[in-house]
Amino acid sequence: MAIALLTERDIERYGNNLSRCYRIETSAEFDNLLHMIDKADAALIARSRDRTS
Repeated sequence: MAIALLTERDIERYGNNLSRCYRIETSAEFDNLLHMIDKADAALIARSRDRTS
């Protein structure tokens, strides 16, 4: 069993390999956290692209 916060991109990447995925409803309490996660994910993607180019 694992508990994780996943971005939409993560969910798309894992696809059918996720046996269960429970989405949380949009809540103002999570807005800042989710924004920071999305920003970090985008930065990671950009760094990966820079390393492979």
